[in-house]
Amino acid sequence: MADSKQKGVTLIELLVALVILMIVVSFALPTYQGYVETSQEGVVRANIMSMEIFQEDFFLRNGEYANDLANVSAIEAEIGWKPKADDDTTYSIAASDGSEYDVTAVHPDGLSVCIRFPDRETCP
Repeated sequence: MADSKQKGVTLIELLVALVILMIVVSFALPTYQGYVETSQEGVVRANIMSMEIFQEDFFLRNGEYANDLANVSAIEAEIGWKPKADDDTTYSIAASDGSEYDVTAVHPDGLSVCIRFPDRETCP
């Protein structure tokens, strides 16, 4: 007589596996999103820091920092700086007295970074 037992996965086993998978994903997804946000901030900060070289060159030639520049094309025209990656982040240099300047970057995902130079401090 042949053994008539069937082998396979029961519905309960499948549901248990799905529940375990959902629990793992619920912990992993926020961590992943945090890593993505941190990497975006790193790219934006690196772009802002690269602007310092161009500003220092402008300062040496003109005796003051370029300021009151509202977008990347205005910054490029004034000091020659362009961001390393074109990710639709908006950059601006705030108006000041010429002895310091604030660079603000706003990423399309809502991340905003502002750094005050030449001190390299986060804007108040």
